[in-house]
Amino acid sequence: MGWTPYLIGSLVFINGMILTGIGVYALRNRPDPMAWPLALLTFAGASWAFPQAISFLYANESATVVLYALAVPGQNLIPLAYFILALRYAGYDEWLSRRVLVALSIFPSVTIVSAWSSQYNDLLWRETGVEMLYGVMVFAPEFGPWYWLNLSYVYILILVSLGVFASVVIRSGPIYRKQALLMLLGGLAPTVINILFTVGPDSLLRFDLTTVTLTVSGLTFAAALFRYDVLNLSPAAYRNVSEIFGDGVLIFDDGGILLESNARAGEILDVTLAAGMDAEAIFDGGLGEVDGTVLSAANGREFYMARCSPLQGHKDRVVGHVVVIRNITELKEHEQRLSVTNRVLRHNLRTELNIIYGYAETLDEKVANGYNEIDQIQDAAGRLEAVGENARHIQSWMDRTESSLRPADATAVLEQVVSRYREQYPAATISLQLSGRLEVAVHDPEQLETVFANVIENAIKHNDRAEPVVEIATEQTAETITFRFADDGPGIPPEERTILSRAQETKLEHGSSLGLWVINWLTTAVGGTVEFAENDPRGTVVVIRLQRPA
Repeated sequence: MGWTPYLIGSLVFINGMILTGIGVYALRNRPDPMAWPLALLTFAGASWAFPQAISFLYANESATVVLYALAVPGQNLIPLAYFILALRYAGYDEWLSRRVLVALSIFPSVTIVSAWSSQYNDLLWRETGVEMLYGVMVFAPEFGPWYWLNLSYVYILILVSLGVFASVVIRSGPIYRKQALLMLLGGLAPTVINILFTVGPDSLLRFDLTTVTLTVSGLTFAAALFRYDVLNLSPAAYRNVSEIFGDGVLIFDDGGILLESNARAGEILDVTLAAGMDAEAIFDGGLGEVDGTVLSAANGREFYMARCSPLQGHKDRVVGHVVVIRNITELKEHEQRLSVTNRVLRHNLRTELNIIYGYAETLDEKVANGYNEIDQIQDAAGRLEAVGENARHIQSWMDRTESSLRPADATAVLEQVVSRYREQYPAATISLQLSGRLEVAVHDPEQLETVFANVIENAIKHNDRAEPVVEIATEQTAETITFRFADDGPGIPPEERTILSRAQETKLEHGSSLGLWVINWLTTAVGGTVEFAENDPRGTVVVIRLQRPA
């Protein structure tokens, strides 16, 4: 039997190495809340396996006692780590407060201290000794009262953990049932072996091979990790998504096959959903066509928007897709009210402005010498007409999608706008420096013209100098074209620029006109950006960055 110590010792040592490798991988490649309890579990198993392997291979009687004491921390941390792993996986994070973790650590801490100071107490071991089994020296103490209390605590902790995984197996769909079953079996194997060794008949299991079965557990957890992506897609994550959004949630694999869905998704789609259904049968199209789709309920009074996002697994590989169907009925009703209000207001505004223009022109003809007030009336009417046009532009282009973007010759549009304002404001100096032919992606060239016109008009009209200066320059990169409009006016007030970055105006803080909003909205509607900076020595620089055509 001389080969027995080397066989058992080598087997246990190799198991420790495997457990260490699994723990390192979990920490290095899985930045997930479940990674650290899995790493703690495997590192604890390794810290038990290595001292045990050395005791089997080389130890004498005194060294065996010391090595067994060194293995006690790993023995007692394993049940705690498995318990934390189970709660994290099932989504019971609220049970893992700092106070609870401290309470759970009391038994392991007392056990470790008792083992390391066994020469001064008999709580864990009344007597320490060894015996020879088939040529292998094993630790054979006389256990004290604390040993049996701690053993009961350990088994209760493990049984609760197994119950948590079993509950997930019972109530989950196919994708999570397989995951949870692996996690359940991974904890069950070493538990059964340890029970047989600890409380079973002496003739049944003479060596403590718990560390060997712990490696089986580690490999089982690894199978769940690699094959089913436990750390990236747990039932807790799925349940939290449903609760956060409060709408339909469907999860598909990378082939577009339904893996999981909640009851709300079936109600919205008016379809009986079952695992294994194809996305094309559910949505009348592939997953690539689902994102951004607006769905209407059978009653025609409710509207929903479907958003599709990829689920990434090992090394950022796409392992599936999640579709969230959110109720947007209030948003659609709000859009409808805005559309009707905008149309009615613009129609009435245009009608009343025609009357004002007509009477102002009649007065101008009948009054011989003319009055400055008539010019002011006509200017005010012109400003109101511009507001109406800006509102029309906003309504016309804000609802368009990315698919309607098309190339536009920004060079021609900008030259046309500059020429018009040079003629309209002869006292102003408008310089233009182009960096070659400029082509950008917009919904319509008129949209580009509206943005440029608003920037130049604001720079001139709000300038406090008799001869305003506007300098326009452009820059190009492989993906974008940048337009810089620099003026020498008093500058845009900070509160005006701040309002643009907010979701809405307030009663006390609001913009003085639609001009800046038009520039901002129409630019961002095509994926562009707008920035404002101070000019040197005075004035404002408006930077508009637009995308090149794809």
